[in-house]
Formats: sequence, structure tokens, C-alpha cells
Amino acid sequence: SPIYEKMISFIRVLGSICYVLSTIESANAFAPLRAHAKIGDVHKYNTQLAQSTTEINPTLKNGPLFLEALIGIAINGSPWEYMLKMKEKGYDGVVPVDLSIFGKYNFLLSPESVRAATVEESSILPRRFSVPLFETLELDRGIVYEQGERHKRNKRMCIPSFEQSQSMESFVGATKAELDDLSLSFQAKANDDDSNIDLYAEMRKSALNVVLDVSFGLGKEGASNFQRADELSKTIAEYLERIVALANEIPPLWQISPRLSYNYVRVTDVVLPNLRKLVSEVIEARRLEGEEGKKKRNRADLLGVLVEQLDDNADVRLILFDVVIAGSDTTASTSTAALYLLHQDGNKEWLERARREAEETNAGRDIPLEKIRSTMPVCVSIAREVLRLYPPVPFVGRTATGSGSLLDGKYPVEPGDTFCFSPWFLGRDPTQWANAADFYPQRWLDDPTNGGAPNNFSWLPFGAGLRGCLGTRLGLTEVTLGIARLLVDFEFDFETKGPLPVKYDLTLNLDGVMNCKITSRTPRGTNI
Repeated sequence: SPIYEKMISFIRVLGSICYVLSTIESANAFAPLRAHAKIGDVHKYNTQLAQSTTEINPTLKNGPLFLEALIGIAINGSPWEYMLKMKEKGYDGVVPVDLSIFGKYNFLLSPESVRAATVEESSILPRRFSVPLFETLELDRGIVYEQGERHKRNKRMCIPSFEQSQSMESFVGATKAELDDLSLSFQAKANDDDSNIDLYAEMRKSALNVVLDVSFGLGKEGASNFQRADELSKTIAEYLERIVALANEIPPLWQISPRLSYNYVRVTDVVLPNLRKLVSEVIEARRLEGEEGKKKRNRADLLGVLVEQLDDNADVRLILFDVVIAGSDTTASTSTAALYLLHQDGNKEWLERARREAEETNAGRDIPLEKIRSTMPVCVSIAREVLRLYPPVPFVGRTATGSGSLLDGKYPVEPGDTFCFSPWFLGRDPTQWANAADFYPQRWLDDPTNGGAPNNFSWLPFGAGLRGCLGTRLGLTEVTLGIARLLVDFEFDFETKGPLPVKYDLTLNLDGVMNCKITSRTPRGTNI
């Protein structure tokens, strides 16, 4: 509305004035970093930054004032983008950010502080910060947002289905089979006069099929005879769409009066009850499965693993919900973003290098899991670079349940304190990365471990420590194979041009902005 627009404009003007006044004192602190271009120079300039900011403003450890922080977040658009401005002003390590009625937080602005909070002192910071909506949507009792001993138990039970070699090979097999189907579907559409598709929507469907195949045992190779598999797939797809729409509501009607929100009513009254019923039927069918069915399954079938260890169907269902959301949205957004970035004018060299590698390796069809990274380094590097710039989740909070400290007693921790780190900020911090804002996969070819960053906690798209993602290796592999296969088979002409149009809700969301025209291509020297 016009009133809303005027209000936002006023806040931006006021914020700009406050920001300029508050940054004059430390304006020169970040200057040495603006000109550097070589990865090896990051260490030197990082030292210069630390020395200059300490000399200019030794009180930065107290954090920004309330108004400065609130307006800074409003102007920059998000807490994680504001973190970059804080770093530019000289803030580092653990920085308190008091947002008054919005809460008190501690921003982690160095990889060392993130390591301390997520690994070294994780025992006093075990709780993942959550919001009331997650409880309503049953997102707080699976793995990602579950707490305490239940979180440890749930994650421990799932590990075999993500890390054992037989399980991982089954996952890769399901991914390759799904890519065959996706390619056939795209080929049919490419032959039509109207060959436009929503690539993100198509990739979400494909990723969801893989998750259902492997986790539920409902795919082409699944041992389950569940007769309502298609209905389950459609219901899960609507569930994901509705909770994303709910998270994006402006104003958030569900917080004012839940019954005013169509998405809230639809999820709580229709979709979620139906989903509970369908998943419960799957679980019961698995519990009644005979020995012959069990022999056909393998350890990649997460549902089979869970029903063997949990008597409560609700516990099984909630864990599966988490796996579905994390496993489908993350892969779909990363694969789509990679293909979009490769087709932008400045990245044609990487498009050709990736396509050449994909053709030479037959898009990874015949490559075993343990050799994919070494055999397809360009596609792997592209996937890692996309995850550096556009991690699935931009901002993560940890809440303390005990007393202690971080970084050898430098920063005290008390029960109830919330510490926040941002994979988005860590991946773009110019004190850690050369040409931090640039899409530059070469950094991963030069340094496959850290991408040229001096600290491996500068790249955390999958989190770290006890709450790190179970599917890190599988997710990276699925993205790599997806990029390779689609580059071999198709040309993409996106309607949108320029920087990736990014929006975050529960995860990175590219809904509605990845429309493109596809053209089938004849690969060179490859039998497709």
C-alpha cells in the first residue's frame, strides 16, 4: 500500500543517515580488502583489518546500539546481509546485538567463533533456535529442530541410512534412475512448440521422487506395495508448498488470528491430517511386511530402519517429515541455481567446461559413488560454489542451556543466550574469501578442501557439529549428477537475466522465477 511504501522509505532514509554517521569513524578499516584479488592475499588483509579496527574503535565488542542494529537490518534486508556491514565496520568474533522487544542475540562473525559454538562448546549450546510456527507444522520434533536426548536418539538412528556404503550406492542409483525419467520428460516438452518450463518446480518434483524412493521405499525399486504412493507424493508436495506460502505471508495472518490465513487453515485442517493418515498407513504396511519383503530392502530404506527401532508411529512420521523437507528443497534449489548461473553471460566458460566434463564422463552414469568427486571435479566445484553463495538455510541460531564461555573464556555464555551464525555471511566474508561475491568455481579446483579460505568453517551450507546435516555427501552428489545430466541433454534459455533472484523463507526459494525454454541437444561423442 502507499502508506506502507512511505513508511519503508522513511525508515530507509533515517537508517542511511544513522549508518553514515556511525560508520565514519571506521570507514577506512575495510579499505585494504576492496582491492585484493588473489586467494593467498586473504590472510594478509585479514591481519590488516584486525589491526586497523582495533586501533580505530576498541569498543566494537559492545555491539551496535539498538536503533543502529534495527535500522541496519531493515536497510540491508536481512540479519545475514547486515552481518556483512557489521564486518565492514570492524566487528569480529562474537558480537552482542540487542534488538529490545525482538530479542537479544550474539552474532558469530568469524569462523573460529562458529567452530567454538557448534563443535568445541556445543554441549552448552545444544538447542536450535525455533519459532512457534514450526511447532504448529510439526517441524520441531523430528531431527532438525528436535532438542536434547530425543534429537541425539533420532539422529543416531538415521545415520546408517545416510552413511553406510550400501545405502549411499542405493541413493545414487535412485538419483540416476530419476534423472533418466526427468530427461525423458524434458525431451517430450522440448519437442513441443511451447517448451517453456518452471525449472525449479520440475527439480522439486524430481528431488521429492528420490526422497520417497529411498526413504519410504516407494519408488521404482522400492519393496513396498503401498497402493497410495501417488496420493502420498502429491500430498507431501502440497504440504511443502503450503508451509512455504505460510512462511511468506505479509502480513502474517496466522500470528494475528490463525483462522484468517487460508494457507494455515488448509495445512492444519486438510493437508496435515491427510498426510499424517497416509504416512501412518505406510508405516503400518511396513510393520506388517514379511521376511521376504525385508530381504528385498536395503539399508537406504530409512523407513525400514525406523520401524525396527521405534514403536511409536508418530515418532517415525515426524522424522520422515524432516527428511522429506531437507532432502528435496535443498537439492532442488541448488541444482536450479547452478544451471541458472551457468547460463548467464559472464559464466559461459564454466558452462562449456562443465558440459565438456559431463560429456566425457557420460554424465556420471557409470561412475561409482566413491569416484564421482575425483572424476567430475568441475561439476563438483560448481556445486560447492553455488552452495557457498546461496546456502539452503541462511541463518541459524543456537540457545544455551548451561553456563560457560567461547574462545578460551573470551566470551561468556549464560543459560538462555542465543548465538547466531550465517552460512550465507560466512560464504561471502571478504576477510576469508578472495573476490567473495563472485561466482568463481576455480577456487575449488585450486583448493578442493577449503576453496582458498583459511578456515574450513567458512563453508557451512550443511551446518556443523552434532547438528550438521546427515545428507551432506548425498546432497552434493545428487546436485553434481543433476547438473551434468541436464547440461548434456539440454540447452536452457531463462526468462530472467542477471543476478540470481534470491528469496529465503524456510529455505532458499526460487519459486516462480526460474521459467525457461528448453531445447534438446545432440551431445558430442556420447551415447545418450
